[in-house]
Amino acid sequence: MEIHQLRYFLAIAQTGSFTAAARACHVSQPSLSSQVAKLEGELGGPLLERSRQGARLTKRGELFRPRAAEALRQLESGRHELAELAGLQRGAVTLGCMPTSGAYLLPPLLKAFGQAHPEIRVSLRESSSPDLAKALRESEADLAIMDEAGLGAGITSEALFSEPLLIALPPGHRLAGRQKLALQALQGESLIVMKSGHGFRKIVLDALVRAGVEMRVVYESEEIETVQALVEAGLGVSLVPRMVQRGAGPVYLELTFRTLFRTSEAILEEPPVERGGNYIQTMSCAVTHCCSTPFSFIPTSCKLRGPFPTLWGEPQGFGLPAG
Repeated sequence: MEIHQLRYFLAIAQTGSFTAAARACHVSQPSLSSQVAKLEGELGGPLLERSRQGARLTKRGELFRPRAAEALRQLESGRHELAELAGLQRGAVTLGCMPTSGAYLLPPLLKAFGQAHPEIRVSLRESSSPDLAKALRESEADLAIMDEAGLGAGITSEALFSEPLLIALPPGHRLAGRQKLALQALQGESLIVMKSGHGFRKIVLDALVRAGVEMRVVYESEEIETVQALVEAGLGVSLVPRMVQRGAGPVYLELTFRTLFRTSEAILEEPPVERGGNYIQTMSCAVTHCCSTPFSFIPTSCKLRGPFPTLWGEPQGFGLPAG
């Protein structure tokens, strides 16, 4: 059974004429008659009575007509819904984000996206980059905002924005009076980091290894705010993304000499690159190769306003301290 056969049948039922139906469907009458005959053969009996005066429905035709019309309505509705989904007009999306950045990135992003696409329902999933990558590959998430610690085979990504990483020191620390600091100055300090499995932990530890800096890990946490609270209490030092910088609490210093990237190209496998004397993190939007969710869910042309990304063209900021 073909869709065009249903259309031809319904056109005949509406016009009462093979000739008029052929004109309405923009096909030749012999072609239309042949296709309707095939439909009748597949359904096991005549749907139309032919005569010199035209055509009218048989009992079978009267029974089948509303079913055929409903089938075409359903197909057209499905076609429309798919077009809306492709055009970000309707549907559902599961968005993954890391705990270290979700509280800072998601509120403005979801607010702006919800205003632009009110018919799309967004479900959130917060986890580490490796866990988000696993969720993407297992189709438990459609896309994720993550760093390169979770990127790999089967994942496609686009960079969203970059911002510097900072050294977080306790108030009164011997180095707290500086404005900028080389990573080597932290040699022998007590380190507070995210727990194993978090992508940001890998970035921090890899940076220390590359710089030849040895530090003793004294505390680990699942939450970046706990890391900062422990630093403020004088229990150690840490590296943090600038987006989590607070107006009060730890003392924050810029890093010099070498750059650190959280990138979509897994640049951690390459030598550090100097970029204006700042350590930089680049957040990326990631999907699986087979995912149909478009990257346009997330702005791919984010600009920077100070350390914070701009969403959808005009500066909006995240309402965080400018630092």
